[in-house]
Amino acid sequence: MLKCFDTKAVASKAISALVPLVLLGCSSIPLAPNEAHAQSTVDQRTSSQSGMSSQLMFELMIAELAGQRGQLDVALAGYLSASERTDDPRVSERAARLALFGRQWGEAETAAQRWISLGTDNPEAQQMLGQALLRQNKTELAAELYIDMLVDADDKRQVLRDIQVELQRNDNPEVAVALMQQLIQRFPDEVEAHLGLARAFVTDNSVAEALTATEGALALDASNTEALLLNAQILGGTGRADEALTSLESALRETPGNHNLRVGYARLLVETGRYDEVADELEILHSTSGDDADTLLTISLLALEARRIDKARTYLDDLLASGAHQDQANFYLARIADDQKQYEQAMASYDAVTQGDLGVTAQLRAAELAALAGDLDEGRERLAALAALVPSPALQPRLVMTESRMLQSAGQALEAVTVLSDGLERFPDNGELLYARALAANSADDPAAMVGDLNRLIELDPDNAHALNALGYYYADENIELELAEQMLVKAQALMPDDPAIMDSLGWLRYRQGQYGEAIDLLTNAYERFPDPEIAAHLAEALWLNGAQGEARELLEQALQDNPEDERLLAVQDAVFK
Repeated sequence: MLKCFDTKAVASKAISALVPLVLLGCSSIPLAPNEAHAQSTVDQRTSSQSGMSSQLMFELMIAELAGQRGQLDVALAGYLSASERTDDPRVSERAARLALFGRQWGEAETAAQRWISLGTDNPEAQQMLGQALLRQNKTELAAELYIDMLVDADDKRQVLRDIQVELQRNDNPEVAVALMQQLIQRFPDEVEAHLGLARAFVTDNSVAEALTATEGALALDASNTEALLLNAQILGGTGRADEALTSLESALRETPGNHNLRVGYARLLVETGRYDEVADELEILHSTSGDDADTLLTISLLALEARRIDKARTYLDDLLASGAHQDQANFYLARIADDQKQYEQAMASYDAVTQGDLGVTAQLRAAELAALAGDLDEGRERLAALAALVPSPALQPRLVMTESRMLQSAGQALEAVTVLSDGLERFPDNGELLYARALAANSADDPAAMVGDLNRLIELDPDNAHALNALGYYYADENIELELAEQMLVKAQALMPDDPAIMDSLGWLRYRQGQYGEAIDLLTNAYERFPDPEIAAHLAEALWLNGAQGEARELLEQALQDNPEDERLLAVQDAVFK
């Protein structure tokens, strides 16, 4: 005979065992987007003294079990209901966290307000309420909350920084601007408030207003490093690089020992292409940094970007000797050796990179280098070992693409296509694999397959600039479907206006269309950004047919000095200049 039990009675008897789970347990659901999983902060003794009724505890148990099963709406409804019937702030806290995680902003506002009303002095409650208000665009209420927080704060600067972090998460620049303007009205003498407004204007692409805000910060503190750097960054981004650099140079004369300011100045020099000038600044930072690993890493990367390879190697060697940032030091030393075709040394440095995504990238490249050195089998064995070591589904397409590149480098384009086709059977319509197979098919002299893959990729991702560029260039190079090529390349350039490969493709299309002046402008711009022999060949042809034979010959001769065996340059030389 089956026995029937009173469910509530069973739940009541089990309350003492379930309370640590029920109150703030639910470890399978994060606190909020991008936050850590919730952890119970309630011990058994405190929970048993909570004074909750058996009915309420039963409802909490049901809500918690729903959360464990991923039924967020049921869990949230249960906790919200319970939070109104108990003065235990932990229930309101749990409801607020669940609501934020579920992006239920109205419910999060209700729960956070209840949590605060219970007299909690936990600043997280106010932060959660602010987040919920901002996500609902309740700027006035959020401003009132933050003003109260700032009035009571011992460290107003830190509170303002915390507010800006939340505004960045909110991803609504109009709300950010409106909020910071209200905070400045109440706290006009807080530099960080003006900086927050400037950052909000930058996000909103309101450059003039952003500059005005940084000037407001500098009026309060003319030596504020963050204000100086932000002001210079904005100026540099609007084509006023000389003015930006002058402002930082002046500040450095006043405070030559300001490390952060000098780093920012060096970075701006690199961003504006002043590579000759940046070398001295990097040396000053190197000589004054001692063995500070963070500085060594920063100046190493800046030296690499400025193409000061010897300096970068020196800084990276010092970083390696410091014992910090070892993976980064080895990785970038490997990149230097790799670029200089010192493959054995590069592989040794890549092998020394062991952790995280950087380690995976290093091992993938080391496998390719093994194949480039003539040992394709070793390269493939390395890939197999990496697949076993990192059994991540996300890694598999990268392994397939790496193997295909190795095969193409070894002259086995057809085998590369086969490998990629196998990969696409496992990962159907994977964009990266489709693009890679298109390139491999081109190498294998199978234009129909290349066009098919690129068309499929564009169908799946109409804004894939690389696919649009590849197919548009193919049509332009073959001098077919020029109207379709124009549509694709114009769209690709709109998506990536500063990409030299797309400039080259569009320039080559204009050449095919007989628009030599526009072709020359595009190709010249592309070549200045990326002095590639193929772009040089295109530009030389365009110059020649536009009547600038002397300039074309000079360009071709110079390009051949740097790339004496390049087939495209030699072909242009044979076809045009003889």
